[in-house]
Amino acid sequence: MMDRRILQLGRALEQAAADESWDEIRRIDTRISQLLAAIREQDLQEVLRDELAQLRRSHLRVAKVCSEQHDVLQMKIQQYQQNRERLRAYALFSGSDEESE
Repeated sequence: MMDRRILQLGRALEQAAADESWDEIRRIDTRISQLLAAIREQDLQEVLRDELAQLRRSHLRVAKVCSEQHDVLQMKIQQYQQNRERLRAYALFSGSDEESE
């Protein structure tokens, strides 16, 4: 039963990443953490080694997707800030009142 739960969570995690459902990724990650704690408490790491390895691979793929999305968002924020600074400079130079935008 625990082996199926591990695989289900791995698939759900990857699906949430494919859907770009960041809140769902966070919820699933919390559930994975809870499950891993239970596995450690019951000392089942060796019994579930293959499933845990597969979950780890899924987690690494999703972490890469999240990191890439983070980089994209960071770049967009930087572009927004640069554009905003340019608009302010233009507003000051032209004497217009567009600075508040």
